[in-house]
Amino acid sequence: MGQMPQGMGLALSRPLGWLAYSLAGRRRQIAARNIERCFPELVPAERQCLLKDHFRCLARMLFETAWVWTAPEKRLDGWGSCEGAQYVARAREGGRGVLLLAAHSTSPELGGWYPGRAVGKPWVVYRSLRNPVIEWFSNRCRERLISGALSNKGVFRHMVEHLRSGGILWYAPDQDFGPERSAFAPFFGIPAATLKAIVHVVEQSGCKVVFLFTAFDEEKRKYVAQYHPPLQDFPSGDLVSDLSRYNAAVEEHVRRWPAQYWWIHRRFKTRPEGEPPFYD
Repeated sequence: MGQMPQGMGLALSRPLGWLAYSLAGRRRQIAARNIERCFPELVPAERQCLLKDHFRCLARMLFETAWVWTAPEKRLDGWGSCEGAQYVARAREGGRGVLLLAAHSTSPELGGWYPGRAVGKPWVVYRSLRNPVIEWFSNRCRERLISGALSNKGVFRHMVEHLRSGGILWYAPDQDFGPERSAFAPFFGIPAATLKAIVHVVEQSGCKVVFLFTAFDEEKRKYVAQYHPPLQDFPSGDLVSDLSRYNAAVEEHVRRWPAQYWWIHRRFKTRPEGEPPFYD
């Protein structure tokens, strides 16, 4: 079991990734469109390679979830590390809450293990699952990773309350929530509907903001998580500028680990008035 990230997990992710790629249908089309528009500098063959690598990473996610939910803690600790824990300690000075702004990747479970081991288990914001049995099971397994979870009704108010009380909250808002809740900010040079709550929750809670990103380094066969220094002058009073800072940080991370971003999401579904649909 201890060798799975270097052995069976990676080996099986290739055929399973090909199977997922072959059967994905609409999701494959969405990912292909995202990659085409975000990486226009790549030739078609390079984009196709990146697309297939993405589905291989999605397949590996199945093994990662099983590992983090069942493997002994000592083994998990040996498969990765976290840098920058001092930045969270700095942000918490004076008892302030800390909003950990992350992004959706293909390592969501192990992406929470190493940061939590470094600074303590955070609360998280997530979207509830439709199946109550799977919802119960996944939340129970994630007790190894998190202290609690906020979802759905009243989530913004609960986020503010938790951060006001000095808590740590993990939040990945890099999705399209529609025009009413968003403002357009560039992401890979494309106007992307970006959640305004990123700024509003900080305004109302007085918390500090720390970027947190995690990836799997395939050369080192290790998971790497990194906290960044607390943001200064955030919010700045300029909503679009603040949202752009978040998108730019996500983009920088994605360009380093492009196959591991959540390309199957319709990130550019909402378009500025007058623009044609992004997805056919």
